[in-house]
Amino acid sequence: MKKLILKTALITLGAAVACGVILVVILCFAAPRTMMELTASLGMDGVSGNFAYAEYERSGDLDCLARSFLIAQASGDDETALARFETLYADEGFAAYCEAGAPKDDSIDENELPAYGYRDYLTGIAARVKYRLAVTEEERTAAIAFAVKETETSFPRGNPLIALAAEVAGRGEGERAALLSAIREGGFEHNSQYDAIVNILEENANA
Repeated sequence: MKKLILKTALITLGAAVACGVILVVILCFAAPRTMMELTASLGMDGVSGNFAYAEYERSGDLDCLARSFLIAQASGDDETALARFETLYADEGFAAYCEAGAPKDDSIDENELPAYGYRDYLTGIAARVKYRLAVTEEERTAAIAFAVKETETSFPRGNPLIALAAEVAGRGEGERAALLSAIREGGFEHNSQYDAIVNILEENANA
């Protein structure tokens, strides 16, 4: 009798596990947004980013694509982050998406959202990713050129060149000099942000 009860219990448990696995598989393919939110709530950021990308592929939601880019770079996966950013940047709705501002997402801490332009925030991070991935001088120059192109002449707070300067400040003299030259030749307004970044790069160069 005991063997029968144990056998029945094991069969029931096996069926429950199988149903659970099937449900997860269904959710992965049919409802990646649900899995994105679930894994985020469990602290599984990398997995959540992958589900965010899957949701973008399913629905074309740029919020999910941007989220997958940000999570990838925060996780140190620069190659994946750059690929996802390039997809976002090439989308015809990118400008309008950025103009709408940072996404209103209850799962994102408002303290982590930028206090400046959302496009500057995204392209600034992308410039840093591009620079980190650069191997040749040509690639580093391209990353700097991207940051210059995305920075308004008014040199606003939180612009991409400021973000890139944070990446380059601790690097070699030649790399700092290249960024300094690009900033000085960019025709930007010499405001407090401009002066601060130039001074930081100059001080590091003289250290």
